[in-house]
Amino acid sequence: MAKKLTKDEIKNLEDIRNTYSGVARAIGESEIGIANFQARKEELIENLRKLNERQKIIVEGLESKYGKGSINLETSEFVPIQE
Repeated sequence: MAKKLTKDEIKNLEDIRNTYSGVARAIGESEIGIANFQARKEELIENLRKLNERQKIIVEGLESKYGKGSINLETSEFVPIQE
């Protein structure tokens, strides 16, 4: 014979079910956020790689034109290394 649960027992079980659903939803949303973060991170790493390659090409071109040295961007001056 089936027995009826009390209102408090039903409420406790419903609270657990609702909390469980909320936690599961939050985990899913967090995973989506992590995936988006990973994709953005990979994009930024690729941009950094391209920037480093561009810098290398520019530096090689300047070294072939001026030799080794340093550049002061504020004064637009090239200072050769004393060897």
